[in-house]
Amino acid sequence: MNDRGRWAIRIAALIGAALALVLIYQLRTLLLLILLAFVLAYVLDPPVTRLARLVGGRGRGIICVGAALALLLTCALAALGPRVAAELRWAAATLPGKAAEAYEQLVPRLQATVGIQLPATLPEAARELWGLRGGWGPWLTQRAQAMVAAAASSVVGLVTTVLDLLIIPMFWVFFLQEGPAVKARLLRRLSGAQRAWLERVTSGMDGALRQFLRGQATVCAVVAVLLGVGLALVGMKLAIVMAVASGLATFIPYIGPILSTVTAVLLAFLEFGDVNHGLLVLAVYAGVYALEAFVISPRVIGHRIGLHPLVVLVVVLAAGKLLGVWGILFAVPTAAVLRVLIPELWALFPQAREQTPR
Repeated sequence: MNDRGRWAIRIAALIGAALALVLIYQLRTLLLLILLAFVLAYVLDPPVTRLARLVGGRGRGIICVGAALALLLTCALAALGPRVAAELRWAAATLPGKAAEAYEQLVPRLQATVGIQLPATLPEAARELWGLRGGWGPWLTQRAQAMVAAAASSVVGLVTTVLDLLIIPMFWVFFLQEGPAVKARLLRRLSGAQRAWLERVTSGMDGALRQFLRGQATVCAVVAVLLGVGLALVGMKLAIVMAVASGLATFIPYIGPILSTVTAVLLAFLEFGDVNHGLLVLAVYAGVYALEAFVISPRVIGHRIGLHPLVVLVVVLAAGKLLGVWGILFAVPTAAVLRVLIPELWALFPQAREQTPR
């Protein structure tokens, strides 16, 4: 093959890769739901495999694990649901008024310090912020028109949402049921060297992913429990809600803990109306996250995925910018996979160049 043919193949490959990236971006929601199903299947594959040997079939093992998850979720909702509902009702009834009072107390101080004129009340500030100087009438009219337009497409949106939610359990069952067979068929088609390379790569990715996902889930649970106890001791009304939300946010490195800490401190300031309780909540979060960083995570996860914290932060921010919330959730696991995969693929290029006839 001459140079012109090689360049034509390279250009065609680049165009194909660009088109593939555009298609992936357009289908990102669907692909991310499928990826979530794959991650769930991947995490639950070991217990399904062990149960399959005991109950006599992989399908029965999947049913057992699914039933156990449903039972666990039901028990969690039964135990925490009433308390969470009570906390949310309290927040809806109390926090708006407390926010208005806090705003009215802060306005004179801000005006004296900054020297700018601010609206006297929170509703006035909201009207200024949303461009409602003409009153609430035009704003309410616009919102009513938007609600009518949304209602016209609500049926389609409902059907789409239901189908999106059904994708996760369907693909979860598919990956658990067919995954081992697909992997075995793929390995049988490869030569000895190729099979050894693929097994080495998948083993490395498997170790990195399992270490991160299972370890991080354990860390999130421990952080949620510790924060729940600490916030309850402080006397915060939203202790359970903030503990659960902060525990889930811990899955997102660095950004999740920062956002949950700021939110909890602001809520404590609104609830108690003084700085002391805000500082107590800040101390609780600082102590728990320090314990997580220096004691819990090193013992549970070890060195995690072997990436520098700055690299992890950049990956999370970039994924969030491109893919939103889903990108933030999957940024670190994807980085864990790529950290193993890229060096292996890079090592293949010198071998390929040496085997290419000149």
